[in-house]
Amino acid sequence: MDAAEKKRKMIIGGILVATLVAAALVEVDDEPELHVPETLQSGRATQDRAKRTESNAAAQLDVSKLGQRKFSPLAGELFMSTNWTPKRVVIDDPEEQAAKIAQAAKTMVPPAPTAPPLQFKYAGKAIADNETWVFLSQSGENLITKIGGKINDTYRLDSINDTAITMTYLPLNIKQTLTINNQIAGTF
Repeated sequence: MDAAEKKRKMIIGGILVATLVAAALVEVDDEPELHVPETLQSGRATQDRAKRTESNAAAQLDVSKLGQRKFSPLAGELFMSTNWTPKRVVIDDPEEQAAKIAQAAKTMVPPAPTAPPLQFKYAGKAIADNETWVFLSQSGENLITKIGGKINDTYRLDSINDTAITMTYLPLNIKQTLTINNQIAGTF
């Protein structure tokens, strides 16, 4: 901040303080005082009082002329309590109620759970000491397992041949096949 700007802010601040002090010291009057000679003052005072009472009477409204408000019946009750719980449906016949529940249960049978599609890609295999090791990749992570081994405690490698790998999805015990050319085959 340069010197000229500081000086300008100091002047404006001083004027503001002076204005606030002056406003606090000055009394606010509704009507300014006029210095009128005493002879005229008594006559004018009665006239002023009469004018004030007339203006006050004119300023007041006759409330009885306003009438009553009329509300639309479509607006409803403004201050009634609201209950958000649904109303209970009462069924007289218990057999009818049981039949409806049974019908609803039949129509709401969830679909049978299925295994997710295989997300593995075949990277290769190796045979050592009469064991076949399979190299797979999943989301950039390389996995190595042998026949009978588990992958992430979710899949088990069951068999491998020249064209496909058979795995079991352990949570549902569903067998799935991964073809060697990295295409996902159907489940069986």
